[in-house]
Amino acid sequence: MNLTCLDDDPRMERTLRRFAGRLGHGLRYHATAAAFKEDVLSHPPGLVLLDLELGQETGLEVVKWLADKGIHVPLVLLSGQGDALLDTARRIASASGLSVRGAVNKASMVRDLPPLLARVTPLPPRAPPAKPVSRAPPAKPASRAALDGERLAEHICEGRIEPFFQPIVACDGSLKDAEVLTRLRLPDGTVLGAPQIIPLAESTGLILSLTEALFKRLLAAKAELSELSLAHLSVNLSVAQLDVALTTALVRQLLEGLAGCCEVRVELTESASLADSQSVRELGAQLRLLGASLAMDDFGIGYSSIRALAELPYDTLKIDLSFVAELFDSNKAERLLAAILAMCDSLELKVVAEGVETEAQRRWLCGAGVDRLQGYLFGAPMPLADLTRKFRGSG
Repeated sequence: MNLTCLDDDPRMERTLRRFAGRLGHGLRYHATAAAFKEDVLSHPPGLVLLDLELGQETGLEVVKWLADKGIHVPLVLLSGQGDALLDTARRIASASGLSVRGAVNKASMVRDLPPLLARVTPLPPRAPPAKPVSRAPPAKPASRAALDGERLAEHICEGRIEPFFQPIVACDGSLKDAEVLTRLRLPDGTVLGAPQIIPLAESTGLILSLTEALFKRLLAAKAELSELSLAHLSVNLSVAQLDVALTTALVRQLLEGLAGCCEVRVELTESASLADSQSVRELGAQLRLLGASLAMDDFGIGYSSIRALAELPYDTLKIDLSFVAELFDSNKAERLLAAILAMCDSLELKVVAEGVETEAQRRWLCGAGVDRLQGYLFGAPMPLADLTRKFRGSG
């Protein structure tokens, strides 16, 4: 593979040529951005090694130039200013549509760059863009197009709200808990997910009716749920137009109805936790007094996570999937996740890691002491019958 490097420190050339040569790669080295740009346009490389600290033009400006020119060659970013800058630069390049194959701190380059170069493979050549074909946009199914507050209310009354279940497992893959996700099955068989119905229910004042309908379906499925021997069944509560008394009454019915089957864990998002802090504090306290577990969902995606942990009696924290997805992208991301887990340990919080999709993520998280795992590696949200078939006898 042909590598092209832009680094204004001429001492780097010998080191990089030695690394590239050992792996059978060719290297074209440039100390100025002008020479680099001219060479990339005439000799497209398989990979670019880009130093962020240049002379008059920074590496980020070169990233912008590559994106503006539509040159989607994969990058390895280099910097002597530490992991924090590299992590931010990686995010900028990725948001610009460029593929970042690695980010290497020059302080550890001798150790980290050769194995990274050994793993990198070139991107397949891009096919030329197809000529646009003029055609009328496909018609939306009538059942979807007509969904509004009035139709949603009718669907709720007709019993079309269904629970789907996503497995939450221990490190050995055995089923321990499940999260309930709201679905709406339309008359034509189309199934709509929570993002398509929850905001509508919140904005039209139907969220409590929808929650009540969902809980009734869960109570009706108690016998089937009992076969799974779940420790917890997690349900999400919206705090839009929060009525503490009615919401507490609904959760009480669920707790009493599922007694002897499983415990109930109520999940609140970080943003919801502070939407109306006094009401949500009251709700959280009432739920814990009833015997429900309380989890902060999507931890870390907003700006008030630590404040929310102080405000409510959480016993469980669900790490947002974005942290898991970025686990191996940079040393900073890995250290940040380790710090979150250390904080949870000191606060005696149980931890559920969301968005687990690979065995490598599973191994790291389990080694770091995560209690429970959730993600497509173990199963997408599914009907209860499918969950039972998949995990019967696993606990």
